[in-house]
Amino acid sequence: MQKNDSDIVVNKSKNKPVKRVLTRWTSYWSFLLAAIGSSVGLGNLWKFPYEMGSHGGGTFLLIYIPSLILLAVPLMKAELLIGRYGGSNPVHGLRQIAQQERLSSLWQIVGWMGMIAGFLVFSYYSVVASWILFYIMQSATGSFVDVPAEIVQHSFTALLRNTDQLIIWHTVFVLMVVLILSRSVKVGLERALLILMPCFIALLVWLCVFASQFGDFEKAVEFVFTYDIGAINAELIVSAVAQALFSLSVGLGILLMYGAYLGEHRPITTAAGVVMFFDTAIALLMALLIFSIVFAFGMKTDSGPGLIFETLPVAFSQMQSNPALWATLFFTLLGVAALASAIALLEPCIAWMVDQFRVSRRFAAWFIGGLAWGAGFVSIYSFNSLKYSFYYFGVERFNGTFDFLNILTTHILMPLTALFITIFAGWRISQSRARSELANPLNLVFSIWVLCVRYVAPLILLVMLAIVFVYPS
Repeated sequence: MQKNDSDIVVNKSKNKPVKRVLTRWTSYWSFLLAAIGSSVGLGNLWKFPYEMGSHGGGTFLLIYIPSLILLAVPLMKAELLIGRYGGSNPVHGLRQIAQQERLSSLWQIVGWMGMIAGFLVFSYYSVVASWILFYIMQSATGSFVDVPAEIVQHSFTALLRNTDQLIIWHTVFVLMVVLILSRSVKVGLERALLILMPCFIALLVWLCVFASQFGDFEKAVEFVFTYDIGAINAELIVSAVAQALFSLSVGLGILLMYGAYLGEHRPITTAAGVVMFFDTAIALLMALLIFSIVFAFGMKTDSGPGLIFETLPVAFSQMQSNPALWATLFFTLLGVAALASAIALLEPCIAWMVDQFRVSRRFAAWFIGGLAWGAGFVSIYSFNSLKYSFYYFGVERFNGTFDFLNILTTHILMPLTALFITIFAGWRISQSRARSELANPLNLVFSIWVLCVRYVAPLILLVMLAIVFVYPS
């Protein structure tokens, strides 16, 4: 990123200068990598396969793809343009836009909603990341080499019961995030993503080729792309729409923040298209990889959050050459993807604290990181002493607060935030300003975006939220 010291506005109500974001992505490519990193993360590599596995493969895809195109992508563009227009953290940015457009200052609440949702997602996301760190260690020591598939699967269940291990790796992960954010994402993150994201994609493609040789790739393709319209139900619709939002980091304050870092005249429409392409392609590749192994070893597709940890170690254990090396490399790169997303989740909160209280970035990173670390304990103990179950859409959820936070954030907070974003971007910001912030797209492209953000996206979100609140538990 590079500094632009002229980017300062004055808060006339207090007659004090309010610093806007003084950093910019070093290049458009850096921004694209960051956006791809935040979307690809665990949302696609961990959550997408198990959501698809739990909802009938291609049937889930039948709802997910239209939701991605008609809802998530238009909202991604809306958040980026709002972020660039506001030029600050989500709360201050929305407040500044409201002042500029002569709107109610209450619109800044939307920024709060996004930041709170992002913080809560991080509180259980970091626990999933701790699983990855544990598996890096296990892979490096060859724990899964020449081990029967049944034992590999049971090792994940054992991990969930091992509170000490979870706390250790949860702490390590949060420390990694804090150390990076305390020094900003100017150089380290950009350079790491420039090298590691292409490597991760290349390795994922190679693993899919490998899985096609020893796994049941044909059955995986059939499962992923075969649908049954009659199997569509309320819970599937909600899960697919929520996953579309989660996949592109919509409703979490991330895109508002990244948009603020994006320089003028950078094409947002192009960025949204590129991110959607990589997001969808990588999600499908991961699903094919996972289900090839699932069907080859007779595993269940609806294993839930532990699906990736029960299947990939089995795949690596079957390799003839250097299985420990490949397993370690894959889980390391998976950890990098998780790190990129985790950084994005806390960045808005840290930026807000720096702007609001004029504290150093280092202090803000450690303070917010400490709160997130403490919040993570609730999810850690959800698998042990604080374990409880509840019913949601007629299905019993066994992971207590971990499942509750997952549902609260992805099925309620994110869609609500997204709904207000559609109203703000589609109806409250002038179309001329919106077109300018989108870097003047073609008339047809802009008209389609306006149609989606004003009518199509709100309708989808309202239907989704109505199902969530009306459907009996």
